[in-house]
Amino acid sequence: MTPKEQYAAFCKRYPGLPVMMQPWWLEAVCAGKNWEVMLIKNSEIRNQTSEVRDQDDEVVAAMPYLLRKRLWYKFIVMPQMTMFGGVWMNDDLFASPELQEQLSKVITRKLRALGVAYYYQQYPIGNPMPYWFGKQRMKVEDRVTYRIDNLTDIESAEEAFSQNKKRQLKKAEGLTINYDMTAEEFYRFHRACMHERGQHLSYSREFLLVLEKKCRREEHGTFIRVKEGDQTAAAAFVVWDQRYLYYLIPAYLPSAAKSGASARLADEAIRMAKEKNLQFDFEGGNDSEGIANHYKQFGSHAVTYQSVSKLYRPSFALLLVANRWKEKLMKTRG
Repeated sequence: MTPKEQYAAFCKRYPGLPVMMQPWWLEAVCAGKNWEVMLIKNSEIRNQTSEVRDQDDEVVAAMPYLLRKRLWYKFIVMPQMTMFGGVWMNDDLFASPELQEQLSKVITRKLRALGVAYYYQQYPIGNPMPYWFGKQRMKVEDRVTYRIDNLTDIESAEEAFSQNKKRQLKKAEGLTINYDMTAEEFYRFHRACMHERGQHLSYSREFLLVLEKKCRREEHGTFIRVKEGDQTAAAAFVVWDQRYLYYLIPAYLPSAAKSGASARLADEAIRMAKEKNLQFDFEGGNDSEGIANHYKQFGSHAVTYQSVSKLYRPSFALLLVANRWKEKLMKTRG
């Protein structure tokens, strides 16, 4: 089997794996780019005797990654719209700090062997590997998302909303909800929303079409639309896995702000999570105080996860700075 086929088999053994680490997700978000997977076998992290054992060739951990190239540099970064990545391991490793430490040493050696100039990945909440990578002199930083964990009683969950959100939902009582939006319609609507703000989308039409098609085929995603009369006022693309529903791409018209559409949209997504017996994740909020405040008003709480990075070639830092400047310019130019 190829490494990707081995990774697909590995993923099938772990239903708790985040949707954003599934092979089909990576195929979608890395379309036209090169994603690979680093497989770690049992023999690589345990002290072995000369005796050959069947389980020595068992894949016990895997790290899918997006490998990019620019100029003469190779580097690893997170794909678009992908909150979690990094290393996933089997249950024995999750239970053993000693094996986790050994795993971190194996992976850092493999990264050096790849000859990358830079490495950056964000790890699932509760994953122990960032701690051990910190011990290997890699940079570990906290990031924040906002979650609602208990949705057994939707009325109690909505009671935790701020008074402001409750007022907005009262205003939104005349709005209608449907799930008939196409990817093309959503893209055009989101582009119009950003245009009203004098901003540009961070993803392409083709990217959304591929991702939405894969999510629908796997039954892990859909669009939610809020309408004021005949006009779309707000919409979101949500995705889910075995534990969480993620508020992946929300969009609403600034001109429809007084209608309460954005609050109605989030409330409907939270209700969908309840219907699927899932918890709810606002998927971010780390970079904007305003967005974080908006999410907290729905009774969510901040949850920390970690990113791990390593600059192997100092000259690559100039390219990082230039890329961040370009991203900032794209977000603000009208």
